[in-house]
Parts: sequence; structure tokens; C-alpha cells
Amino acid sequence: MDYRVILSRPALRDLAEIARYIAQDSPEAALCVGEELASLAESLAVMPRRGGVFRARPGVRRLVNAPYLVTYRIDETQRVVYVLRFWHAKRDPQNWRAE
Repeated sequence: MDYRVILSRPALRDLAEIARYIAQDSPEAALCVGEELASLAESLAVMPRRGGVFRARPGVRRLVNAPYLVTYRIDETQRVVYVLRFWHAKRDPQNWRAE
């Protein structure tokens, strides 16, 4: 049985921010990247443990789609994957908050 995937508010804001930034140069690329990241997050419904452990954040896992990280937590009892953030690898990790 698959897991349910829920995108947090910060994750949705991140996705919109990423798309807006890319759209300054290419609206088509912004749409492509946004869809790719959303699809990657939704793919966590199957095999959510395939992402590596995010050592700096206990209980958080990450998938890499360079240059972006998709960070998430798994609730095994509810069979839910909570997508916490979409994060560009060049952003300062001190500003990262799961919220």
C-alpha cells in the first residue's frame, strides 16, 4: 500500500519561489522544474525510504535532484510522507527550518 504525500506550507512556498526565480529568465523552464520537483515529491508515495538520512536534522530524510533537495519526514503509523522543504543547495543551511 502506498503512502499519502502531504506538502507543507513552507514546501509550497519554496516551490512557488523557485518557479518565480527561474521564470525571470524562462517561464517554460520554471514550469518544467516546478513539475519535476512536485513529481519527485509525489513519487515518495512509493518507497519513501529511498531518500538518504539528513544527518543535520534528526528524523528528516532527503532526496537530491541537483541542485535541489527535497526534505521530508515519514510517519509510519499514519503511512504519510510530509514534504518539509524544497531547498536549493546553494542556499545557506542556517536558514533552513522544517516548520
